Amino acid sequence: MSATGDSTTIDPREAAAIRGALVMTPGVQSVGEVVVHRHDDGILVTAILGFGPSTPVTDVVAVMREVKVAIAAAISGVTSIVLEPMLAGPRDDMDTPTDVIVIRGAD
Repeated sequence: MSATGDSTTIDPREAAAIRGALVMTPGVQSVGEVVVHRHDDGILVTAILGFGPSTPVTDVVAVMREVKVAIAAAISGVTSIVLEPMLAGPRDDMDTPTDVIVIRGAD
């Protein structure tokens, strides 16, 4: 995470809270760049979120709405949140989903 604006660095606890809000939201497959801008009126958080190629657009919109709520709850003073969805590669921190396992019986 980086901070720009008035050259104030983000508190490590706030950074961890934002990262946690992003990573722990069901449906988010990966998290790209996250930038926190501090300015006189508050805090702007921008983030790139990865979604699977077969994720329906309606699900992406719903997940992004949940992420915004989670970020706003994680740190006070957030006035704006900008999220950019992207296609994500497979997560390497999770077990293989059971819907991609094919078991063939002996004929």
